[in-house]
Amino acid sequence: MSRRRWLFWLALDLLAVAALVWLDRSFSASSPPRLSPPSPTPSAEIYARQAEAAYRSGQLEAAERAYRLALALEPENPARYPPLIRLLAFSHRLEEAADWLERGRRLAPEDPTLLGLTALIRDWQGRIDEAIQAGERAVALAPDQGPLYAYLAEAYADAHRPQAALAAAQKGVTLAPDHPDPYRALGYVYETLGRYAEAIAQYRAALNRDPHLVVVWLALGRNALALGQTAAALEAFQRAADLRPQDPRILDELGWLYYNLGRTEDAQKKLTRAWEQDPTDWRILYHLGVTLYARRRYEDIVQADRLPEGIRRLQERLAAEGKRCTPETLSAEPRCARLVEMAYLLGLSHYYLGDCAAARPWFQMALAISPQEENARKGLRLCEGARSP
Repeated sequence: MSRRRWLFWLALDLLAVAALVWLDRSFSASSPPRLSPPSPTPSAEIYARQAEAAYRSGQLEAAERAYRLALALEPENPARYPPLIRLLAFSHRLEEAADWLERGRRLAPEDPTLLGLTALIRDWQGRIDEAIQAGERAVALAPDQGPLYAYLAEAYADAHRPQAALAAAQKGVTLAPDHPDPYRALGYVYETLGRYAEAIAQYRAALNRDPHLVVVWLALGRNALALGQTAAALEAFQRAADLRPQDPRILDELGWLYYNLGRTEDAQKKLTRAWEQDPTDWRILYHLGVTLYARRRYEDIVQADRLPEGIRRLQERLAAEGKRCTPETLSAEPRCARLVEMAYLLGLSHYYLGDCAAARPWFQMALAISPQEENARKGLRLCEGARSP
C-alpha cells in the first residue's frame, strides 16, 4: 500500500473515533442524571434506640421526639408505650403520661408493665385504691420484675401502709438492683415516714443509676429542705431545671424555694416565667400570688389572670374530683387551706388598693370555708373601719 493511501485511511479512522466520542458525550449530557437509591425510612426500633441514646446523654427533649416517632410508626405495638410514659411521668408531666397510658392500656389492658405504670400514675392522681389494684395485678402477672414492686410500694405508702410499702420497695431493689425505680420508691417510703436522711440516701442511689430523673431531683431537694440543707436543696432543684429549663412546674418549684429562702425578687422572676409557660396551673398562680403579696405588688395580684384565675382553677379541679371546701372538709383536704389563703390575700390586696367593695366578697369566701380565719376577719374589720367617719 502506498504511503499516501495509508495516510488517507489513518485519517478516516481518526475521524470515526472522534465522531464516536462526540456522540457519547452528547448522549451523556442529554440523558437524565443517575440517582442514588433512596435511603430507607428509619424503623420504629431505630427511633427507639436513638431515643435511648439521647436519654442517656441527658437530651430529654430529643429522646421524647424519638419515642414519639417510634410510636407513630408502630401505634399498635404496646411495647412502644412504656418508655414514653415513664419519661413523661418522671419528667414531671403527669397529664401527658396519663394520656399515653390510656392509649396503651386500650391495646393491652393486661400488660404487666403498663399495669405497673397505671399504679404509678393513678397514685399520683390521688386514685390510690385503683393504683393498688393495678400494682397488685402487675406483680401477680410478672413477679420477677423489680420496677413493678416499686410502683406498688409508692401506692402502699400513700395508703398509709408503711410495712407493705417497705416490703414491696425492698423486694424491688432485690430483684432489680441496677434499676433506679426501686430506690426512688424506697426513698419515697422513707420520706412519708419522716425519715428524710434515709430518703435522701435512696434518692441519691436512684440518681446514681439514672441522673436524668427530674422528679427524683425534685424529691431530693424537697427532703434536703426538710432537713434545713438549703444549699443541697437549691442544687437539686437547679439540676431538675437544667434538665427541663422550660418546664413550668420545675420553674415553679425553684421559684417557691427562692421564696422560702427569702429571695423574693428571684422567686418572682422564676414564678413569672412559670406562669408565662402555663397560665392555668393553680399552684403556680398561688405561689406567684403569695410572692407578689410579699413584695406588695397588689395591682398585679388582683388582675383577672393572676390570683382570681388561681382561685377559679383550683375550684374547677376540686369540683372535677367531686370535692367541696367547707368547714367540715377543711382539715381533710389540704387544698382547701390554699383556697382560703388565696381568697384573703386577694381581699387584702383590694383593701390596700382602696377598694373594699371588691375586697369583701373574698374575705367572706375565706370565712365560709374557714370561719375562724383571722386574716379574713381582720380584712373585714379594716374595711368596716374604712367606712367609719
